[in-house]
Amino acid sequence: MALYTTLDADTFARLSEAYGLGPVRESTGIPQGSINSNYRLVTTSGRYFVRHTTVRSAADLRFEADLLALLNESHCPAPRLVSTREGQPFLELQGGRVSVFAWLPGEELTRAQLTPEHLEGLGMELGKLHRVTLSFAGSRTNPYGPEVVRGWLEGLRQHPDVELSAIAAELEVYLARAQEERGGLEPRGVIHADLFMDNVKWLGDRVSALFDFEMACRDAYGLDVAITLNAWCFEDGEYQPELCRGLLRGYQVQRTLVPAELESLFGHALFGAVRYTASRIRDFHLSGLPPDKLAPKDFRTYLARARALAQMGAGGLRALAGV
Repeated sequence: MALYTTLDADTFARLSEAYGLGPVRESTGIPQGSINSNYRLVTTSGRYFVRHTTVRSAADLRFEADLLALLNESHCPAPRLVSTREGQPFLELQGGRVSVFAWLPGEELTRAQLTPEHLEGLGMELGKLHRVTLSFAGSRTNPYGPEVVRGWLEGLRQHPDVELSAIAAELEVYLARAQEERGGLEPRGVIHADLFMDNVKWLGDRVSALFDFEMACRDAYGLDVAITLNAWCFEDGEYQPELCRGLLRGYQVQRTLVPAELESLFGHALFGAVRYTASRIRDFHLSGLPPDKLAPKDFRTYLARARALAQMGAGGLRALAGV
């Protein structure tokens, strides 16, 4: 979510007409995120979230649309995708593809607000997502698997910035270790793959929506758990045991983690830390966009996670998480 493509008033008028949203009252750019251009749109019929992508294929967007349809039918807290007048899930527009979502109620939590009970509730919703989508037939390979991340690191190792080159070399060591620790026979299915704090809304202490499913794909369920643990349970330079335990406790109310998943948790967490360190260097640190078009995210916060995990090892993470 950033502002790579500027949509002007005439474009929003055409978009609103194509979707049957009514006359436009207001449109505001949202600079958070890294890949897409996103806007808040207000029309006479309500508020909407508009996402413009030049990266996602038609097949990617249809996978997402079908997944969201299932989640809505199953009463999972997911966004409602708005179809065009012609019944299509996206619109070809301005050199890319536009998706429109009903605006989600609720607020995002800050780290200072987080409690183990919040993580338990979040874990339950993630476990429910994995359970409900067992019947989903759509298929999409994880676009950010280990080979892609390895390629990023090889490129960054050649960067003229000495610090970035050294960090890339360090991350390559962590990536190799992560791959050794990740099991190949554990359960797989549809995962969110990007369940960060700014992708969840809350009404009071209850999750009102999981959103931003554009990274959703088929991969190990344990990877989804580990990405979520990294995103929510690390604060002040270390993992918070009670938050980690709350997440895993809640998850297993809906779906029990099998022994192979528990054994791979460290490998998935270390891979996730490497992946997001590298992507933040590429998407934010090296981006030429000004702050009003791309809200910065510091790659060092994920580098700190990778280093903490490498120091504690697999046994240390399982002890800390209580599994």
